[in-house]
Amino acid sequence: MPEIVDGYTHILTEHFFEKLTDEFGFQGLSGRPEFLWDVEQRKQDMADYGVDKQIITLALPTMFQGMDHDLALEITRLANDEIRRLADEHPDSFIPVATLPMVSEAFLAEFDRCVGDLDMAGVQIFSNVDGRPLDDEQFWPLFEEAEATDTPLWIHPQLWEWYDWASEYMEHRLFGWPFDTTLALSRLVFGGVMEAYPDLKIVSHHGGGMVPFYGRRIEMFYQQRQAYPENYPGFHENAASLSQPAEEYFKKFYADTAVSGSTPALECADSFFNDGNVVFGTDYPFSPERGRRTVDVTIDAVERMDVDSDTRADIFANNLYDLIE
Repeated sequence: MPEIVDGYTHILTEHFFEKLTDEFGFQGLSGRPEFLWDVEQRKQDMADYGVDKQIITLALPTMFQGMDHDLALEITRLANDEIRRLADEHPDSFIPVATLPMVSEAFLAEFDRCVGDLDMAGVQIFSNVDGRPLDDEQFWPLFEEAEATDTPLWIHPQLWEWYDWASEYMEHRLFGWPFDTTLALSRLVFGGVMEAYPDLKIVSHHGGGMVPFYGRRIEMFYQQRQAYPENYPGFHENAASLSQPAEEYFKKFYADTAVSGSTPALECADSFFNDGNVVFGTDYPFSPERGRRTVDVTIDAVERMDVDSDTRADIFANNLYDLIE
């Protein structure tokens, strides 16, 4: 069995949870999600399925929605310190990725602290920030800094305002989160971010959302708007000028394998994104059996992909190592 590194897992610490709920009065959680900080069970699950290491990121991105800037900054610093502490206590098991829920001078200083002082492997951001798209000019300094420091950015989907009824059956997460990931990637391309920062490394959750499945639609969409600009004035008034076909920018994104064990979805992603841009990731511990099921079916799905053994080993670990080292 090749080495396996889970490139997208989520975690909390009990200390962080208690400070969040007791000191900061956060009310967005029900009960005590102890499975998120049960490190010994996590390591046992890893051993049971042959997972050698995990990228660990802060869970519960929705906690930051609408939060005051200074409060969010204080909580972010605590969260990043806790993620770093866990990795230091379990260096053979965990690789830390920081979280940056907003962008400002103070949050960019936190980016520098996490990347420079804490030596974290990357930074998790969200697909929108209180409804603002990622190509908003406010966020460009983050992309400039990430490219300059060769720091990968993990994009986790975020909630947004849609239909009132979209949460009744949890569609806002079932379909909404992959869709919001898709929108975020699209804004980075058509908003000109990827044109301005060609070496920017973006890791998208859940197989890149809709992007690989609609790869040819992206291609034809852009060709049609270039061929008949008079028919699409709104697009040309807003979209950035691109020096390459639009699909070439989309292919540069990285995508994890967190698609709940669908081999066809993984093969679709592998056929669309550039070579080396699919990384193993499970979304642990969010699945039945507190994450064990998603690890099991994701490993099996990669094993069943119609790829050679070298490509499979790259997906399981090598592509991620190339990304962060």
